Amino acid sequence: MSPPPAGINLTQILINGHNFNVALSLLVASGVITELENDDHGAGITVFVPTDSAFSDLPENQNLQSLPADKKAIVLKFHVLNSYYTLGSLESITNPVNPTLATELMGAGSYTLNISRVNGSIVTINSGLVLALVTQTAFDQNPVSVFGVSKVLLPKELFPKSGQPVSTPATTTPPRQVSLSPEGSDDQPSRLVAPPGEVVSSSTVKRTRVFFYLCWCIAFWCAFLV
Repeated sequence: MSPPPAGINLTQILINGHNFNVALSLLVASGVITELENDDHGAGITVFVPTDSAFSDLPENQNLQSLPADKKAIVLKFHVLNSYYTLGSLESITNPVNPTLATELMGAGSYTLNISRVNGSIVTINSGLVLALVTQTAFDQNPVSVFGVSKVLLPKELFPKSGQPVSTPATTTPPRQVSLSPEGSDDQPSRLVAPPGEVVSSSTVKRTRVFFYLCWCIAFWCAFLV
C-alpha cells in the first residue's frame, strides 16, 4: 500500500477542524504527526482525534502534559489504528479489539481499542478506562481517515483506574529535646522529650531547672556535712 497521496496534510486537516487545537499542538510537539504524514502504514491509518473539550475534561491526575515525552508519544499513537476504516466500516466492524500504532511499539495484545456500535449508528471506542463517541468525520480519503472523538483515549497500561488514590508515605515529627542541665555545668545535660507536635513552655523548663539545681545543692551539702 502506498503512503497517503500527495496533498493530504494531517496538520491542515486538524486546523480546518477548528476543534482540535490541543491535539494538534501535542502531535506537532511530539513529532508524531510527521511520522503519520510521511510513513507508509501498509493498510492505511485511522486517526481518532479528541476535541479540545475532551482535553479540558481530563482530571488533574490524568494530565498528558505530566508524562515523559516517550510515554506522551505512546498515548498519541494509541489514538491511531494501523488500518484504514471509513465511518461505515467502523459501524460494521466484526473484530471489536483493534491494534493501534502503540501496539506495534509495545507488543501484541497491549494498547488495543475496542470498537463497537450502539443504538444503530453510534460508534463507541473503549480504551479500557474511558468510553468515547465518534462525533464527526474530519477527513476520509483512502488510505487515511480522521475522526473526532468525545474523550481522550487513555490506555490502561499507563494510567491508574479512575478514582484510585495515590498513596504517599506518612511523615512523623521527631520528638523535641530540651536541655535541663544547670547553666555552666560540665555534666552531660539531661534531656526532656516532648511528644511529637507538643511544645514545652519556657516556664516549665525554668521550673525544672530550679528543681534540679536545688536537688544538686542539697546533695552537695549533705556530702560536705558527712
